[in-house]
Amino acid sequence: MRSGLPLSSAFLLAALTAACNSSETTSGGSGGSGGTGTGGGGEPATLVVKTDKGMVEGYADGSSRLFFGIPYAAPPTGDLRWKPPAPHDAWESTFEATKKGKACPQTSPLTAKLDTSSSEDCLVLNVWAPEKPSSASLPVLVWIHGGAFVLGSGGEKAYDGQVLSETTGMLVVSVNYRLGPLGFLALPELESESASHPSTGGYGFEDQRAALQWVKANIAAFGGDPGKVTLFGESAGGISTCMHMVSPESKGLFQRAIIESGPCDTAVSKPVATAQGDAFAAALGCKGDPDVLGCLRGKSTEEIMSALPSSNDFLFGDGANWFPVVDGWNLPDAPGKLLESGSFEKVPVIVGSNADEATLFFVLGKTKITDEAAFETFAEALVPGHGKDVVAKYPSATYGSVQAAATAAVGDAGFVCATRRMARATSQAGADTFLYHFTYAPKGGLFGDLGAFHSAEIKFVLGNPGQLLPNPLTDEELTMSKAIMGYWSAHADKGNPNLEGAVEWPQYTAAKDQNIVLDLTISTQSSFKKDLCDFWDEVGAKACDSRPSMAGGLSP
Repeated sequence: MRSGLPLSSAFLLAALTAACNSSETTSGGSGGSGGTGTGGGGEPATLVVKTDKGMVEGYADGSSRLFFGIPYAAPPTGDLRWKPPAPHDAWESTFEATKKGKACPQTSPLTAKLDTSSSEDCLVLNVWAPEKPSSASLPVLVWIHGGAFVLGSGGEKAYDGQVLSETTGMLVVSVNYRLGPLGFLALPELESESASHPSTGGYGFEDQRAALQWVKANIAAFGGDPGKVTLFGESAGGISTCMHMVSPESKGLFQRAIIESGPCDTAVSKPVATAQGDAFAAALGCKGDPDVLGCLRGKSTEEIMSALPSSNDFLFGDGANWFPVVDGWNLPDAPGKLLESGSFEKVPVIVGSNADEATLFFVLGKTKITDEAAFETFAEALVPGHGKDVVAKYPSATYGSVQAAATAAVGDAGFVCATRRMARATSQAGADTFLYHFTYAPKGGLFGDLGAFHSAEIKFVLGNPGQLLPNPLTDEELTMSKAIMGYWSAHADKGNPNLEGAVEWPQYTAAKDQNIVLDLTISTQSSFKKDLCDFWDEVGAKACDSRPSMAGGLSP
C-alpha cells in the first residue's frame, strides 16, 4: 500500500513544534466534464513531441494526450547514487512514452520488505495534455506525491492527472523522485565530494527540481506555458512545495504554489541527519572503510533499503526517518525561519488542512487513549512539560471521548495550526495567500469512516478513487470536485483562485484570519480555531527549549 500512508512519527512530531522557528501501464482516469475547462476548441495536437533529449510519442485517450515515463534525468545508479541528478543521454529513435515508469525503491509499511516492483531507474515524469488545446500556451500543474519521503510514486492511479487536465483544460505533470535512504542520506563524505556542490541529504529534493527544470525547458512543446507553472502536492509533496519556495536553487522554476496538508518545517538538521547516516553506514559494514562511499555504492538496493528499518508506529515510532536536510545549499536554514524572515519566493500560494487530519494515524498506529491519565502521558510525549495544558485545552466532554480529544489535539497541532502559521508568514511577507479548510467526510473508506482525514481531499482535487477511498465519486461529490478543480485552476491561471460564479475565496491576512471551507456546500469563515491555534503557537515555542534535537531535526 502506498497512497495516503503519509507520515512517520518524526514527520508528525516536527510539525507539532514548527513554532520553534517562528519570530505500471494505465489508460488514465475517466474524462471529466464541466468545471472551468478551456480545452477542446482547437485542432488535434500531435502525439509526437520533440524534447531536448529527442522525440517522444504518447497516445490519445478520451480528450487527452498522455505521455508516460519520460526520463528527466539519468538513472541514479552506480557512481550516480547519492549524487545530484545528472542529465539523461539523448536518444536517437522516438521514445515510446506509453508506460508509467517504475516507482523509486521503497519498503512496504506492512511487511517492511523491499517492493520488488520498484527500481533505482525511476527518475521519470508523466504528462497529461488536452487533445485539442484552446491555445498554444496553457497553464501547467506539477504534482509532487506524498508518502513521508519514503513511499509513493507519481504514477499511482490516485494521482492520475487526466480528470484534472480534461476538467480544466490545463496540462498536468506528475513526478517520481528518490525516496528513503537513496533520496535523503547525509554523510560528510558525500558533502565533500564536489566543491561546487557542498550539500548532502537532498537528492530526492534535487530530483524534484530537475523535473521542474525539465518542465521549464520542454513543456512548451506539449502546449504548456513555462511561465505559468503551479507546483502542488499533499503531505510530503506539500512540504516539498514549500521547501522549493524557500530554496534559492529553485527560484524561477514555478510561479504559483498549492500546499495541501504540508506543514513546512519538517526538515532535518545536518547533525541529526549525519548521525543517522553514520548509523546507516555502520549497519552496512561500511563505516571506517577507507572508501566508505565506494562501499555503500556497491551494496544492493535491497541491502540499502533494509539497513535501517523505519517504524510502523505512525505516532511514536523510533525507526529511521528520511527527510530533506537543512544543508546550507538547498535549504539555507530551517524552512520555518526562512518563511518568518521573508526569505522565500513570494509566489501566490494556497495552503490548507483537513478537519480530521490525525484520525488516519491513530488507526494505522492502532493508538488507543483510554482515559485522562493516558491522554496526559500521550500529550506529554508530544510536547514535554505541557501534557496537563493539552488535556485542559481538549476536554473529553467537549469531544465526546478521550480518544477523540487526543486525535483532535494532534490534528490541530500538527496540521491545522501549523498551516495557519504558514499562512501568516507568507501573507505578512507579501505573498498573496489563500487559506482553506477541507471538511467533507467521505464514506466507504478502506479503514471505515475517518472524517476528513489526512489525504482525503486528493480524491476531489484529482478526481480519482484511490486505495483509501476506492468508491467512484457520487454526483454531489463530482460537483464539489469540479468546484475545487475550478479554484485550483483559476489560481494556476492568474495567481488567484477566485472565478466567476463561485463562492468568493478571501485573501488571507492575519488581521482578518479568513479561510474558505471546502465541502459539499462551500462557505467562508473567520478566526477558525483561533484560541486553539494561539495555544499551540505558544506551547510549540516553549517546547523548543525542551526538544531542540527531536527526530524531526528542527534546530541546527
